[in-house]
Amino acid sequence: MKPVRRTLEPPSRGFTLIELLVVIAIIAILASILFPVFSRAREKAREASCKSNLRQIGLALQMYASDYDDLLPLANSRPSSSGPPGIYDVLAPYTKNQQLFRCPSDKLRMWETEGTSYDYGAGMLDVLMPVQPIDYPFGIEPSECPLMGDFGTDWHTRKPNILFADGHVK
Repeated sequence: MKPVRRTLEPPSRGFTLIELLVVIAIIAILASILFPVFSRAREKAREASCKSNLRQIGLALQMYASDYDDLLPLANSRPSSSGPPGIYDVLAPYTKNQQLFRCPSDKLRMWETEGTSYDYGAGMLDVLMPVQPIDYPFGIEPSECPLMGDFGTDWHTRKPNILFADGHVK
């Protein structure tokens, strides 16, 4: 008797080309939906870090003012410019960290060239102006008087972050 040879082996089951393309298309669609969500979340985190920096600078300004008869410092917003010292130099004893003056969303790279990402006093607090009290600068309610903010208006999702004289950041 001859041995019986089995030639019918179960077919190996793999993915067809169509199934593979469908899976790749689904992954591509999910990625295109999720990437903008992740980038917005990352920008919100940068915005929160920037607000935290400005709050800490606001505390340093409050400490400075309490040491100098409740007066705001007269300083350049840009430490690299000539004339009076930059705002970082004035607040250095109170902050001890130059990284506070760097916005994580600084698209203009102002921190690298100017030493700060934030505009102090919007040009109002320089040596040509009289010294201003922190509790009522320029005759404006402290909650409405901006002291410092982002140099760039488009760095964050909505508006630039601004530190007000009363210490809040918006």
